[in-house]
Amino acid sequence: MAGIKRVVPLLNRVLIQKLEAPKKTAGGIFLPDTKEQDLVMGKVLAIGPGIKNVDGQLRQCLVNEGQTVLLPSYGGQVVFVNEEKLYIYKDTELVGILN
Repeated sequence: MAGIKRVVPLLNRVLIQKLEAPKKTAGGIFLPDTKEQDLVMGKVLAIGPGIKNVDGQLRQCLVNEGQTVLLPSYGGQVVFVNEEKLYIYKDTELVGILN
């Protein structure tokens, strides 16, 4: 699988690179390493074309490439691209968009 250079998600799926939670605040205070304070967030690297709704119309993905999103604490399909661990979620599984 080392030959994979690019992953293109199908339908309403989204390729995500998980981001680490901040280790210190903007004021310089270090945050403790506890599971309760870990935010599961990631950056959208690629999106699929969308999925057809019940009327047969194409519904675009709910997120765009480059956005930072909140992820559920479980789920997602793990895929390795050039030894980098990435995740594929459905756009409806994502919890929110961070601005």
